[in-house]
This record gives sequence, structure tokens and C-alpha cells, in this order.
Amino acid sequence: MRSSLLFLIAILLFSCQQSESLKGDLYFKLIDLTSPIGLTDEQALNVEKWIDSMDLDYVKLSEGNKKLVDYYKNVIKHNLLKNPYLQLETEDGIKKVYLNSKEYEKIKHLKLSDLQEKSKKVTIELNAKELEKDLFYSEDIISIQEVDGKTPWQK
Repeated sequence: MRSSLLFLIAILLFSCQQSESLKGDLYFKLIDLTSPIGLTDEQALNVEKWIDSMDLDYVKLSEGNKKLVDYYKNVIKHNLLKNPYLQLETEDGIKKVYLNSKEYEKIKHLKLSDLQEKSKKVTIELNAKELEKDLFYSEDIISIQEVDGKTPWQK
């Protein structure tokens, strides 16, 4: 009985998604055609239908499109399609982190042009769960610091 209980506890511990601390500089991408921010319910449903329809032609898709379809299937699976997100430039590359509305309120005022004008960048530390490979979600921004430096961005 005791070994069964220990086995059950071990399974629960390993199956729970652990939060990890992510730290990096806020990264701006000026044109992001994959951004879900501002979608209506109807538009979100249309995106879901479009992603689901890709199953029929999946084998014909390029590797890049397959990755995009797989990524958005996971976004939909975790009900994040309409959630806002930020992008962080970390030591391991750029990470897209989905947020809840409360946390997004803390950063939505930040503008690339304002930061560039002041020669500043924003360093953010947050607790995030990696729900799937390269799919992060955070309900806890630990710190937001405006520091001297060049803000990373891409057109």
C-alpha cells in the first residue's frame, strides 16, 4: 500500500507543470500576422476552423506551415487564442509568453518609439509554465524594469 501511494505521488509530481522563471528584454515585432490580440469570438472561431481544416492538406504543407499549424493547434488546445502575449528576448532566443488580462495591463502601455527615444529597453522577469514545447503562459510578472539600452525589435 505504501509503495502504491509513493508511486501515485511521484506520478502527480512529474505530471504537474512546473513554473519556471523567465527573464529577458521585451521584444517588439512591428508586423505580426499571427497576433490574436483583438479577435472577436467569431474571428477566433474562424481561425480555429481554418486551423482544423489544415488536417486535410497537412502532408502537403511546407515544414514551416506545419510548425505554424501545430503551434496554433496547441494554442487552441490550451484556450489561449484570444489571450494577449509578450515576446521576450532571452539567452535561449525569443520566447512568446501568453498572459492573462491582469498581467497584460502591466505592459500594454510600453511603446517601441518611446523606448527608442529615451535609449531604453525593458527587462521583464516572470514565472511561466511551458504548456507545450515553446508555448509559455504566465499569470505572474515578477518585475518590469526600464533600463538603459537598445530595445530589440523586428519589422
